[in-house]
Amino acid sequence: MRKGFVLNGRYQIIDRLGEGGMADVYLAKDLILDRLVAVKVLRLDFRDDKKAQERFRHEAMAATALDNPHIVGIYDVDEMDGMQYIAMEYIDGEDLKYYIKNHFPIPYAQVIDIMEQILSAVHEAHRHNIIHRDLKPQNVLIDKNGYAKITDFGISKAESENTMTQTRSIVGSIHYLSPEQIKGQVANQQSDIYSLGIILYEMLTGKVPFNGETAVSIAIKHSQTPIPAVRDFDPRIPQALENVVLKATTKDPQHRYDTVAQMADDLRTSLDQSRANEPKFIPELDDDGKTKVMPFAPMRPELVEAATKANETSNSQVADKSVNQPKTNKKNKGKKKHKWLWVVVTTIIALLGMTLILLARLGSKTSVPNLTNLTRQTAIKRLTQSDLAVGKVNYEASDEVEKNNVIKTNPQAGRSVKKKAKVNLIVSSGPKLIKLENYVGQNYKTVAAQLRNRGFTVKRRNTSSATFKSGKILQQDFKPGQSFDPNNKVLTFIVSTGIKQVTLDDLTGMTKEQVINYMNDNGINPVFDYVYSNIQAKGKVVKQSPGAGQTVQQGSSIMVYLSRGKQKTQAAISSFNIRIKIPFADSSTTTDQNKMTNTAYSHNESNTNLAASSSSTDSIDDVQSSMDSSSSVSENDQSDNNSKTNPAENIVLIYLKDHDHSFASVYKQMVITKDTNVILPFKLADNEVGKYKVVRDGKVILRDNNVTSNSN
Repeated sequence: MRKGFVLNGRYQIIDRLGEGGMADVYLAKDLILDRLVAVKVLRLDFRDDKKAQERFRHEAMAATALDNPHIVGIYDVDEMDGMQYIAMEYIDGEDLKYYIKNHFPIPYAQVIDIMEQILSAVHEAHRHNIIHRDLKPQNVLIDKNGYAKITDFGISKAESENTMTQTRSIVGSIHYLSPEQIKGQVANQQSDIYSLGIILYEMLTGKVPFNGETAVSIAIKHSQTPIPAVRDFDPRIPQALENVVLKATTKDPQHRYDTVAQMADDLRTSLDQSRANEPKFIPELDDDGKTKVMPFAPMRPELVEAATKANETSNSQVADKSVNQPKTNKKNKGKKKHKWLWVVVTTIIALLGMTLILLARLGSKTSVPNLTNLTRQTAIKRLTQSDLAVGKVNYEASDEVEKNNVIKTNPQAGRSVKKKAKVNLIVSSGPKLIKLENYVGQNYKTVAAQLRNRGFTVKRRNTSSATFKSGKILQQDFKPGQSFDPNNKVLTFIVSTGIKQVTLDDLTGMTKEQVINYMNDNGINPVFDYVYSNIQAKGKVVKQSPGAGQTVQQGSSIMVYLSRGKQKTQAAISSFNIRIKIPFADSSTTTDQNKMTNTAYSHNESNTNLAASSSSTDSIDDVQSSMDSSSSVSENDQSDNNSKTNPAENIVLIYLKDHDHSFASVYKQMVITKDTNVILPFKLADNEVGKYKVVRDGKVILRDNNVTSNSN
């Protein structure tokens, strides 16, 4: 894109920052929020590739699902004329590759500080079962203050699967790929840990451990050649610090750190005086090089039988010799004595053989360890340590066991089995997901009862409508066909109230729950704000607007002020407004009403993840809002028939997060018939960051995830 080009009427291109295997990155100015952003645009040669488009969206989904200060923030995901783009946080600095080149040698303490920031970000990703797969200094950005942020989550998967012919991309990553990735095996947490170990090696030595003329030669070294010792490059490096590199980069993933958190803990104390005399880390040998305690070899049954026959032969020979001797009572007694002696010896040998056989059989068995709640990788490691093999791995839904952790084994834990026996793992696939339908046009009470019986939390929002009868569902905040965990999903429906006038009661002294119940019963929507009060207790209504006794139309909004309690000290909360313009999308021609109202609010999967990742515990009804009653739909024929000719109008939902409001709740709902300016009031305490999102007819058109007091 040329300099000065305005993307989607919002992002003005300033300069080109770089290019990757699938996308180009530009520096741009957000014309609405007046700030610099980085815009990643899918390359032209991938825009007709469905898989590439899907993987490009996957990068945004992966990043928006994560909440960590060391991960580059995603502001916007959209497309223009088939051109997909991601607007993200702009880091004014350089990537770690250039940082190492420009600042080497880097003090050990600073190396550890930067690595701890990187490990913090990767730990957050692994906690969400996201494997980066392409960790390298080029994907770590360092700002002017030495603050590290990871980018390009998920994009490496697309490169490995769909750009293998792009040699440059492969060579650019081959220096940091784990041996198992090079062999084509599935990447896991230990694969990322290997890459982190190579990054640490480069920060300590200023270079990568392996180089070569081709990617193949480098790959062979990663698979077969031990990592060179960093202390050979610089003997001043503490042994404990080198040990972190050695343990993270062992060829066998089972010998590396189990988690990134373990690596961070080990790295954090590597400069401590208590570890000054730590020996060099040496990984365990493979099976053919381990020292094993072999079971005592028992005497085989055929040997026992042969020994018995030999003893009987000896006994016969002795008896024959005794025949030639004079027959006296004394000699006969001696003969009997020898005969019994051989019987005893034979019996002892037989018993000894049977005992040794039994001991051998017992020595060839082991117990199945308890693997419940362990990750699949850790469970496999435990089985190997118990001299057992992994059998089939099956997945089952579970509400109790975390996704990708072991539910149970077959044979079950504690059972005695032969060594090398296969143990089947039953692994959690996460909670059982329920597929939802299109409920538009159906009766809200019936639908809500059914969904609540299936475990969902269901919330209602009211709006007037001349097209749908009272109690019918106008919109839903999810796409039909999507599947959700009922324990972690709040479903919100916009329900028609018809058109009716309501005379307001006095709400003063009510609790928030009482207000919500009153509003739902009367088909109106509350908008809550919070004020200090010396009269009303915390959580009680202080005042309302319009006031008691006034008449409003169903679907209208009522401003309700709740008490924060008495103001003891001046709260350090900044108040400011953000002014936004919501563009109107003309749809005045004949439309399919069902198609219009059936649109889910989520523009793509990343928006769903964004809403789902909100840490707020407020319910959807906590911050109710309303529909602008002056823009109601008029229709000559009122019915539930979904095919109608309607005046041009857009249904708009605004989500806002600040000190008092949850992003999981609709802050304001309105109907617009033209471009409309809206003022969003924010209240933020020190170090708080706000955000907002505007959804028009089910599509996200405006969003900002980084609102501060300097944004206004």
